[in-house]
Amino acid sequence: MIADTILLLTLRLQVAWNTFRSRALIRQILIVIFFLAVGVGMGAFSSGVGYGAGAILRRFPGLQLEPLMPGLILTAITLLLLVSSFGVALSALFLSNDLELLMTAPVSRRAVFISKILDGMAGYYAIVLLTAAPALVTYGLGLRYGPLYYVLALIAILGTPLLPAGLGALLVMVVARVAPARRVREVMGLAAALVGVVCSLFGNLSGRWSRQIFRSDQINFEVILTRLQDFINAPIPSLMAGRGLAAAGDGEAVTAILLVSSFLLITFGFFAATVWIADTLYASGWLRMQSSGVANRTKERAEKAAANSGLLGSAPASLAIALKDWRVIPRDLRNFAQFLTPLFLLPVIYLNLLGGGGSRSFNALAQANNFAQGRVDFANAFAAAGVLATTFLIFNRIAATGISMEDKSWWLLKSAPLSHPELLLGKFLAAMIPFAAVGTLLMIGLAIWRGFSLIGFLYGWFGMMVIGGGMMAVDVAFAIPWANLDWDDPRKMTSGWGALFGFVINAVLGLITGLLLSLPLITRALLPSVEIVAWIVGPLFAIIVSAAIGGLAVTFGLNRLGNVGEA
Repeated sequence: MIADTILLLTLRLQVAWNTFRSRALIRQILIVIFFLAVGVGMGAFSSGVGYGAGAILRRFPGLQLEPLMPGLILTAITLLLLVSSFGVALSALFLSNDLELLMTAPVSRRAVFISKILDGMAGYYAIVLLTAAPALVTYGLGLRYGPLYYVLALIAILGTPLLPAGLGALLVMVVARVAPARRVREVMGLAAALVGVVCSLFGNLSGRWSRQIFRSDQINFEVILTRLQDFINAPIPSLMAGRGLAAAGDGEAVTAILLVSSFLLITFGFFAATVWIADTLYASGWLRMQSSGVANRTKERAEKAAANSGLLGSAPASLAIALKDWRVIPRDLRNFAQFLTPLFLLPVIYLNLLGGGGSRSFNALAQANNFAQGRVDFANAFAAAGVLATTFLIFNRIAATGISMEDKSWWLLKSAPLSHPELLLGKFLAAMIPFAAVGTLLMIGLAIWRGFSLIGFLYGWFGMMVIGGGMMAVDVAFAIPWANLDWDDPRKMTSGWGALFGFVINAVLGLITGLLLSLPLITRALLPSVEIVAWIVGPLFAIIVSAAIGGLAVTFGLNRLGNVGEA
């Protein structure tokens, strides 16, 4: 098994080197410069953090927090690798292009498993060497630690990636026994997006929470130190290694070796156990993947599906296109991950524009109310704008990928008896109808929560539909000239230029129409005598501006729709 593993790793390294050599010379130079720049930058930052922490703790030895920094470094790296381990293991073990040859080659299956895992772990070790290694080395320099510390630090660095890699591989093999591997990636993409949204919320709110916690003049440092000591002594492998490294620096060789050995026993032991059970789990999971995704397409089944097509078979052409898109989108759950990704921006917008509490922070709501001098409260207007932003960020991807979503099916749609306006209207409805439905529900909830009057609710809903409709039309139109019909991952459907132009135009549209819809509130604050005129002029011109910008964008897209997919 060891000889087979070394052979497979050597061949994989040779393939990677040949791939690099086959590139143009200028690309080779740029790749080397890029990775050197990234490595030097990350290493310099990590070194500065490590040396600074060591120097501070050397100046205040009474804190007795020396094990904290190594433990935090190794824990942070472990968590970072653990987050990506599932996807890396899934790609390496089940979605690699050479698996069919390797699984039928006269080599040990455990060797195939180990080589694939170690090949995927190359990136892990690169991250560890660029982030953890410089910090640990300079931390020891800052505290004037002896040689034993650096020897054990090297061992801890080598053992750190094994636990997340083994855990990710084990989870992948277990899940692959009950679900097709390609569908597992989609589910994990959705789960990762949900976790990312939650982490983004907590991360952006942590600054505000910390300001509230430390705003008090009375801070009990003894309680904080006690909590830190409890954390340091937690039975976590990476923290055990941190305690061992600190003991090595203090000259407690026996304690250091025992703690680091316990860390290695857990990490190497878990990885060895994963390799031992991989023989059965990996083979069965790979065979299941090979047999998944095969549908029995018979003539009877096709006739039955056509007879039960329902609204999809009798609806107008544009609505039928929208119904078809709604059926296609859930088939790849990574699409939902792409819908949720833009929501990362919402906590940033909220905290920096509406929730700033510091002396230098900008609070747009407070500034607007100060501008109105107490005559008008803009809180409800900002809340309605938040509902619009949330709903638009979720559903605008349907509009921005309307054409690219067709992939190879675009040629069937292009040859169908459909006019270009019908096709574009169908793509617009596919995004606008769910936007309107969800936006209406959210606006009803907001009206109940904020106590909107009936007129206020209707006006907020009207403004949301006017602005959202124009923005959706812009995204649908600018998805046409740069449509990508050759994607293999939903993240590659959108174009950078189309997204950039759509963002700029939508920002202008939203700003102008938002100001026009807010004109009645602005005139109430500044010129109450013309408020009635503002209630007529503001909404009317908002409709005109939104329709004009959206209409020009649609005209632009229609003129280029026939060229999509053509050489």
